Amino acid sequence: MSNTSIIAYLILTLSIGYAFIYPATGNLSVLMKEKQKYNDSLETVSNIKNKKSELLTKFNNISVADKKNINIILPNSLNFVKLISQIDAVAANYNISIDKVTSKKTAPASGKSIGEKQPPKTYDSAIIGFSFIAPYNKFSNFMDDLEKSLRILDIRSVKLKTQENGNYSYNVEFETYWLKPS
Repeated sequence: MSNTSIIAYLILTLSIGYAFIYPATGNLSVLMKEKQKYNDSLETVSNIKNKKSELLTKFNNISVADKKNINIILPNSLNFVKLISQIDAVAANYNISIDKVTSKKTAPASGKSIGEKQPPKTYDSAIIGFSFIAPYNKFSNFMDDLEKSLRILDIRSVKLKTQENGNYSYNVEFETYWLKPS
């Protein structure tokens, strides 16, 4: 065999080898990228598990009294009877008798323009209304106590009418909130 035929066989062998190996190296790089994505996903899951256990530890360190206060601030339901009972208990401190209690759930907000959807809220709200008769100083003290309560209450309206004996007739409406069940 001559040198040229050896060089020709060598070039032919390298060409055939290259033809079969080159496409496989392309697949190899795709597979390496995919492996990296899976490794990144596994690392993210691991980070999430670590954060979950960290948050769970913090949650378990919250005192029972603080958990109770959190449930008062943002309860997981309206619990209309309990709320009115609490308001009536505050009113009783000032010899105020609550009557004509009403409740209506608020409508969800709409988007700012046609076709625009509002992002979903994680809470619900309702308008609670009630009326009572009291002198102004008791009304003022009663409203101060409601303002200082842990339950979130946004006053929507206060209407008053004078009475002949120096008292006023009040109609109060406020909005209260609670977390939606998940």
